[in-house]
Amino acid sequence: MSSISYDLVWELTRSNSAYIVKRKTAGGSQFSRESFSLTNKYGYKSAGFANDKAVAVSLNDAGSIVLTTKKAGAFATPAKATTTTTFKPYKTNRTIYKAIANATGGYRSDLSSAAVSRASALLLSKKAKKTYAKKPRGKSA
Repeated sequence: MSSISYDLVWELTRSNSAYIVKRKTAGGSQFSRESFSLTNKYGYKSAGFANDKAVAVSLNDAGSIVLTTKKAGAFATPAKATTTTTFKPYKTNRTIYKAIANATGGYRSDLSSAAVSRASALLLSKKAKKTYAKKPRGKSA
């Protein structure tokens, strides 16, 4: 079975894609809804459908961080095309960051820092925010 070049896929779909979000504000920025886009910016570097190697970091229902990578040669079998690694919620943040950096460093080193940043943002969003009582100011104090 022959495959299409990923460069050709990008050239055909770069202006019309189901994942693209175009904004007229902020200078006409283009964003992506794709799961394999770590920075959510629409471009060839972060487009998972247009690269044979892609990385995704997400949060599952149990509160665990899930690292998903695409296998380079499994384009014809979508069920076997990804590998997932789940990091348990009791692991420390530094352990998770180091594991993600090591996993993506040899795979796609240009996306390593973006994957760690995405994991950091997901772990930060999981924490409960502290609420403070408002202190009275002025004469009522």
